[in-house]
Amino acid sequence: MPLLIDVRKLRIINVLMESGAGNVANSLESLAGLNAEVAVKSLSMVTPGDIPDDLGDDEVFSATISLTEPPYGDFIMTFDQGTAESIAEEMTGTEVDGELTQLQESALQEMCNIFTSGFIDGMANTLGSSIEMATPELEHGTGRQLMVDNLSHVRTDSLAIVLDSQVNVTDPGTEFRIRIFLVPDPGSFVNLVDHMDMDDIRTEELQIEDIETDDEGDDDGEDADDGETLGTDHTAFEDL
Repeated sequence: MPLLIDVRKLRIINVLMESGAGNVANSLESLAGLNAEVAVKSLSMVTPGDIPDDLGDDEVFSATISLTEPPYGDFIMTFDQGTAESIAEEMTGTEVDGELTQLQESALQEMCNIFTSGFIDGMANTLGSSIEMATPELEHGTGRQLMVDNLSHVRTDSLAIVLDSQVNVTDPGTEFRIRIFLVPDPGSFVNLVDHMDMDDIRTEELQIEDIETDDEGDDDGEDADDGETLGTDHTAFEDL
């Protein structure tokens, strides 16, 4: 029997992902000394089985962690070789010449830690809870194979939330393109959403809108359009 969610409450997905992205910017400034903005470029919902084909056979870097608190499931961050080199150069002040040096790889791992902890802490703040997480392990390979390996335990009828984000470092002017895949446990996610109050969701939305209004106006609002992203009267998860 499928588990059904009130589609109005699926707005919490936008709130969670926007909150996580916003907290990444704060973490970059406090932990890495980088003045940055994180813009959500697109937000969509897919089945986990589509992710390997989506990433294809291009070489990517990936950091994966399992969430031990609601909504449980897996959190995966990916970025391409160009972004990896930009991050390594930004963090170390050294130029990438061919393969990454040990120092640059360490800096890349540290940036992954900042991104994942910042994003998940932002989600937890919105939920009014804490989400424990282990240190993400940085991997390198084809996107297809990494996702097949990391999602082999996930039911194909689960839901994956895909976030495309752009990190703009204002000094000296660097752009990072990051993709986030949140694959929550179906039962836990349904329970979490069902217990969210619509007034609380709207309050969080207004707070995000206030923050965006204070920014430079780069976000034109197309990133998290509920109608285009969700586009259904309800979403169903197969019963666990």
